[in-house]
Amino acid sequence: MVWKSGLVKSPAYRQRHFGSMDTQNGAAQKAAASRAYGAAHAHPIEAIQQDWLRTQLETKHFLMSSVYGSHLPMAMRMEMETLAKVQRLPGLPSSRVGLECLMGRDETIDFEDFLGLPQDSEQEPVDQRFLLEQRHNLLPNVGRCAPNANLGVSRGVSQPRNQAMVKDL
Repeated sequence: MVWKSGLVKSPAYRQRHFGSMDTQNGAAQKAAASRAYGAAHAHPIEAIQQDWLRTQLETKHFLMSSVYGSHLPMAMRMEMETLAKVQRLPGLPSSRVGLECLMGRDETIDFEDFLGLPQDSEQEPVDQRFLLEQRHNLLPNVGRCAPNANLGVSRGVSQPRNQAMVKDL
């Protein structure tokens, strides 16, 4: 029977038409769904898209190892790791052409090729010298440890008169 509000009245009717009302099983299903569709990804397809390239490479390497032996996928992985480390100076976009050629992605045009380019972003340009000094731990120690630190002022360059020198402090 159905109430006026549209709710089903009888538990036997619900059992017959909607299946088992086991709350423990339902709680397990809800927990599994919350893990699968949790905050990590906004949509289940997003997880599939993010893992697509890795899954394709694993499948390709598995097929290569079954046909040509395990050496070919290992050699390709080593080449991919080496080519992934090659990059330009900080602030300049790295195209990684060698890695794209090795993976076969140089002959296709994807959304990543024309959407989200760094030259289209609204970020201000980075200081390449600072980033290189930071990467190679060459930043001057400013403070008590370095008495000759000039706070980034290069030698031999005239300075404005209103700027205080380190030795004046």
